[in-house]
Amino acid sequence: MRTVNPEVMTRNLLQFCYTCEDAHMCDCEEKCIECWAEKGMLTAEDNGVEETRALLQEYYA
Repeated sequence: MRTVNPEVMTRNLLQFCYTCEDAHMCDCEEKCIECWAEKGMLTAEDNGVEETRALLQEYYA
């Protein structure tokens, strides 16, 4: 499993857990990360980062 730094962890908690009906079941960081991985949220973030990077390079190049 990949390591998630505290800044990303906080952003993900705010973005993914705030509206989640099962948020009360995640009482530690490991459970949150498992939940995000099961729902495919961690890999989706990686894809968006590369797409954004490519668009910004085209814009500023």
